[in-house]
Amino acid sequence: MKQRRSSGLEVVQWKPPRVGFSKLNIDAAVLGPMGCRLGVIIRDHNGSMERAGVQQTRERWEAGIAEAKAMEFGLRTAVQMGLANIIVESDCMVLVSMLKSKSLPLNYLGNVGRSVLSLVSCFNAVEFSFVKRDGNRAAHCLAHLLPLTYSTRMWVGMVPDIVSDVVLTDCYLVTNNE
Repeated sequence: MKQRRSSGLEVVQWKPPRVGFSKLNIDAAVLGPMGCRLGVIIRDHNGSMERAGVQQTRERWEAGIAEAKAMEFGLRTAVQMGLANIIVESDCMVLVSMLKSKSLPLNYLGNVGRSVLSLVSCFNAVEFSFVKRDGNRAAHCLAHLLPLTYSTRMWVGMVPDIVSDVVLTDCYLVTNNE
């Protein structure tokens, strides 16, 4: 869903998936010597929280690889949940384009991309979609969540307080712009 700011700039906000689909938003934070953090959030067509997760790793991947790892983490989570139809949104246009075209380079990013595409067979339908950062704020907040702990944290039906405001705002904006 798009709105215009008074300055004329386009504002992009999170949009729920159509009925019968869940939406997986992913993002990654590259933290230099501290490694990378992967954030995922899965919501239904009403915007209701299904699952959210954060994975902190000591790996020092470049941004594109970290985004692909976040997508792999999110799709594995969706498989564990038994979801059948999913829309995967990322603010990494290069990754989304690569996966949609199935044109994978012969490097580590391509290997992670192949792993992501192998998970597609676990679903009835998967769609990859690019979204600007404003439409991916919840996953972005999860990827930047503190404290720093080298672990995987999951929330079912809820998110940490710092992210709940973003999720509520997304739902409010969707409801009031329909």
